[in-house]
Formats: sequence, C-alpha cells, structure tokens
Amino acid sequence: MTIILNEVKKIFNIKSVLLLMAITGVMYFLFIEFHITNFPNGRPALDIYNMFVEMKDKYGEFMDEEEFEDFKVRYNEAKEEADKYIQSREDLKKAGITNYDEFVNMDISNKELDELYDDVIFKKRIDVFWELPWREEYIRVYENRDEIVMSSASNENQEVRIKEILEKDIGTSVFNDVVFSNYNVLIKYVSITILIGIMFMITPIYLKDNKNKINYLQYTSKIGRNIFKKKIAAGILSAFIIISLQLIGFFVLYSSNNVSMFFNSNINSVFNSIISWYDFTFIQYIILTVVAIYVLGFVVTLISMLVSSIGQNYITVTGIQLPIALFTFKVLLRYLINYMTSISYPKYFLPVSYLVLIFIAIVSMTIRWKRERLLDIVD
Repeated sequence: MTIILNEVKKIFNIKSVLLLMAITGVMYFLFIEFHITNFPNGRPALDIYNMFVEMKDKYGEFMDEEEFEDFKVRYNEAKEEADKYIQSREDLKKAGITNYDEFVNMDISNKELDELYDDVIFKKRIDVFWELPWREEYIRVYENRDEIVMSSASNENQEVRIKEILEKDIGTSVFNDVVFSNYNVLIKYVSITILIGIMFMITPIYLKDNKNKINYLQYTSKIGRNIFKKKIAAGILSAFIIISLQLIGFFVLYSSNNVSMFFNSNINSVFNSIISWYDFTFIQYIILTVVAIYVLGFVVTLISMLVSSIGQNYITVTGIQLPIALFTFKVLLRYLINYMTSISYPKYFLPVSYLVLIFIAIVSMTIRWKRERLLDIVD
C-alpha cells in the first residue's frame, strides 16, 4: 500500500496539479461556463423553462387530461392578456390590429407592420408574445402525442417500445428539451475535460521510469517486478480522485441552473428530444452518466498506462495518444455519453459497448503486465 500511495504522490506532483488546474480552467471558460451562466439561453428557451416550472408546480410529474384542460385555460388567459396589450397601443389600432390572432397573421412584408412586430417582439420583448407560440405548440403536441411519438419509430423494436410508453401514458411527463439538452451539452464537455486530465496526469506513470532506465534497476528484484502492477492500482486510484473532484466541482456549478424540480420527471416525454429504452427519471439519467464517466475514465486510464509502458519518449507517446484522444472525443463520447439510452441506437448497444471497452482495456493491460513480468533486462 505504501508503494501505491507513493506512486499516487508522484502523479499528483505540484507541477502536474497546477497544469491540470490550468487545463480545467481553460476548458471551463471555453466550453462550460456559457451553458451554466446563460441558462436558459435567451428566448424562447427562458419562456419554455418558466412555462414548465409553472406546469411542474401545478400538475406534478405528469399532465393528465383534466390538467391539460387547465393548461388550455391558461393559454386563453394569456391570449386575453395579449389582446389587452394590443388594444392599449394606438399604433397597432391604426394599423388595423385589434387582437392576438390578427397580430400573428400580420403581413410582415409590409414595412410598417414589420416594424410594429419587431417593436413588440424584439425591442420591448413583451413576455406573453414569447410565451403564447409555445403554449400553442405544446397544446398541438399533447393532442397529437400518439401520432407524433410513433412517427419517430423507424423499426419494429422502436414501435414496440413507443407503444409501451404510450400505454403507460408516461409520455405526458412534465419534462422538456431545454433542460435535457443543456445537461447533455454540459456533460459532454465535462467528460472531455475529465478525460484530458486523466490522459495528462496518468500518461507519464511508466514513461519517466522507462526514459531514465529506472525500470532496469527495479526489475532486478521480485518487489521491483511488482511495481508495474502497483502502478496500475495507483493509476486507477488517481483517476478516481480526478474524476470525483471534477464531477463534484461540476455539480456544484450545475446546481445554479435550478433544475432540481425536474429530477423526478420521466425523460420519456413528448416535450423532450429523445425517447429512451428505459423509464428513467432525470436524476436516474444523471446518475447513469456519472457511472458511465467513471467507467470510461478507468478505461482511458488503462489505455494511457498501456501507452506509457511501451513509449520511450514523450514524442512517441504523444503520437500514440493523439488518435486515441480524437477517437474518444469524436466517437465514444458521442455514442456512449451524449443522449444515452436513446432508441436511435439498438437497445443493448450501450452495455455491450462498455463491456467491449472494459474487456479490451483489461486484456491489453494484462498482456502487457505478463510481458513485463517475464522481460529479460540483460542484452
């Protein structure tokens, strides 16, 4: 255990830790900060978010038919509010616009009417005029939810899954794409930040010993031969620390997005962007992505250590790591982290993919360990 802790200390040396903090800071300000400080991002995202917060408070996790009728009443009240605003403006009256329906059907190819429309929507940014189109859209979606959801099916398995959702009536979940897409964008960039950090911190674990020929001295004793295995344990422990600290920091920041009221909402909603193979709530989906990041992080750790053990200098290691990193960020994160469990992929694609990655990483590192154990250091 002492050897493992010493190896962990070597990984978390002051210079490396400071560089890791710098990398994390750059990634945060370039890719993450905007999606936290600007959530919901402009309009109509803000109006949709506020609308669903109101729906969640009034209707709970799902919106049944009786609650839907109340939603339509709120829509009519909003229309009346818009009508009153229109009727309070003399310029709209002079243009012959007396109610909301006439306003949305204005001929904006007419310069005067176009200027009036821009003044209400974009200059004065009257809330009710941003809210109403989305209330209309969600009324249409709710009333036609069976047809809309079924239209997303492209094969028999997807049809079966969608029928199951419709039978359970969980498709009326009060959950929306503004919250879900924001989380998926964030977790993608957080994953990239974590994996870059792991590659940066773990890759030198064997490389320094190989470069300085320290391994030749180590391998002259039985204890020295076991250091290779101890380093594996140290690398996994270090990766766990890196992932945990990064995730804790992220979720502290993410809490400012104020989406906790949707944690118990089912992600299978006609108002959301995906249909899932599983009946996950939003908090369960978040937990799944966290578990996936840990698994992917450990796989990348083993691969990074494998590259480190076969490399003799930083140029060689960088040349090997670069395509691995690009493949991980462009392919693996796209299919294994972003919008997980979507019916766009085969049902067992996700677990099988992770099992294959774990198998490849463990087998590769095991083979390398066996070779190191039998390595003859005498020329």
